[in-house]
Amino acid sequence: MILWPALIGGVLATLTGGALWRLSLLHRAGIIGLIVIAIAGFWPLFAVASGDDTQLVLHMALFAAFGAAAVFSHKLGIAGLAAILMAHGLLDVALFTTPHPGPIWWPAFCAAYDVVLGAILLLSLTLRKPT
Repeated sequence: MILWPALIGGVLATLTGGALWRLSLLHRAGIIGLIVIAIAGFWPLFAVASGDDTQLVLHMALFAAFGAAAVFSHKLGIAGLAAILMAHGLLDVALFTTPHPGPIWWPAFCAAYDVVLGAILLLSLTLRKPT
């Protein structure tokens, strides 16, 4: 049950990274910051759907933290945003081991997506797109 969502998350992150690379957007901190905000917004959405107020408060606080980091993405740079994505992936791994709102497979999917896209960002810092 965990392998397929993780594999799909990793493949989609690779496709996202490739598309951003091809469009010359992979090094644009604002674009990656928006991706971080979108990714962080799923957990509060799941918490609202579950009707669990405690989960909602927790996930809104986490969303605020990741959102604040994304807002300052222009100061963090691509390496900082890669670290934020990977940190969110680690959070997803931790949430997998606890009762969480949302589908049982979501933490595996999201963790793989976050970590793979973060790794692509770090790798992109050593490569340059041919013009």
